[in-house]
Amino acid sequence: MRARIAQGALLGLLSLAPLQMAQAESLAGFVDGYYLPWTQLKVDAGDDVDGDVDGDGWGVKGLLKLNDQIAFNGEYQRSDYDGPSKLDSYRLGAGYYWRYFGATAEYINLNIDSGDIEGTADGVGLFLRTSWLATSGLAFTGGIGYVRLDDSGETLDGLEYNLGLDFRITSNLGVFADYRSTNLTENGVDFELNDARVGLRFVFGV
Repeated sequence: MRARIAQGALLGLLSLAPLQMAQAESLAGFVDGYYLPWTQLKVDAGDDVDGDVDGDGWGVKGLLKLNDQIAFNGEYQRSDYDGPSKLDSYRLGAGYYWRYFGATAEYINLNIDSGDIEGTADGVGLFLRTSWLATSGLAFTGGIGYVRLDDSGETLDGLEYNLGLDFRITSNLGVFADYRSTNLTENGVDFELNDARVGLRFVFGV
């Protein structure tokens, strides 16, 4: 049910894109290039059966504002864990923003390759986000949401949250750092994805 609601919200926002683009005088947004100095995958199957792997990675993400309220976002991230395991994740979404808050719906695709085993899970996420300007050029960011993915017919779902800060160096260049944790469960097995990210932000349309 939640997945259908998220998909409906995302399609509804996407349907507004041609009209909003026609009305927009100039598009605005940003593109981030970032490094993951630490990324972790933890698995807990109960009965003292658990483990985790660490690694690093990189990614690109961005946001395109059609007006002051409606924006699209996208992300690609690659996590390389110790050993042969790697995780590729893709996100594409749309959101509605007002003042310091926003609500977004995203399509999410996770593909893990551990050498002999490869698997893909995809689905949707619903998020509430916020950004607060602390001082001139410095903003605190945060978000919390619900993620629901399909893994070969099985449901993989749970909460995700992130905390971070952005600092604008010039009107078109900034830096950011954030931490994101995604906690999912499938058939009693808990999966936790933790990412620390730092990067450069290129702002356009300001």
